[in-house]
Amino acid sequence: MEKKFRLIKIISVISILSFFFVQSVLAHKVSTYAYREGDKIKGECYFVDGSPCKKSKVEVYNSRGEKVIETYTDDKGLYLFETPEKGELKIVIMAGESHRAEYKISALKDREKDKEKKELSKNSENTKVTFNKDELRLIVSEAVEKEMAGLREEISLLHKKMDKISLRDIIGGLGYIIGVWAIIMLIKKRKNAS
Repeated sequence: MEKKFRLIKIISVISILSFFFVQSVLAHKVSTYAYREGDKIKGECYFVDGSPCKKSKVEVYNSRGEKVIETYTDDKGLYLFETPEKGELKIVIMAGESHRAEYKISALKDREKDKEKKELSKNSENTKVTFNKDELRLIVSEAVEKEMAGLREEISLLHKKMDKISLRDIIGGLGYIIGVWAIIMLIKKRKNAS
C-alpha cells in the first residue's frame, strides 16, 4: 500500500512539474504570417499566446539566400516593406532571446499576369466602353482591396488560433510523459522480480 501511495505521489509531482515546464517552454514560441500586395509585403509576428512581437528584427532573403531587406516590427507586431524581388522570399523574425520564426512567400507568376493582361485587352476591344490601363488597374485594385481586407484579417486570426496551445495539447503531453514513466517503472519491476 505504501508503494502505491509513493507511486501516486511521484506521478503527481512529475505531472505538476511537467505542466509548468511545458507552459514556460511554449510560452515564447514565435510565429509569423505574411502576404504580397504587388511590390509590398505585409506581415505579422506574434507569440503563441497571441501577444505581438514588438520591435523585433525582420530579415528578408531572396531565393539565392542573400539578405535583401532588414526592418523591424511595430508595437502591434506588424511589418511592411517594399521589394522589387519577384522570386520566392524567406522572412526571418528575430524576437530576442533566440526566439526565431521563418515564413516563405511564393514567387510571383509573371505568366499569369501576362495572360490576364491579354484577356483584359481582348475584352476591352469587344466592348464599347473604353478605359485606359491605369483607370482599369485602379478600379480593379480598389474592388479587390475591399474584398481582401476582411479575408486577410481572418487568415491572420486563423494563424494565431492554430499556434495556440490548447488544453488537449497539454493533457496529451502529460499522458505521454506518464506513459513513458509507467513503461520504465514496469521494466524496473520486472527486473526486480527476476
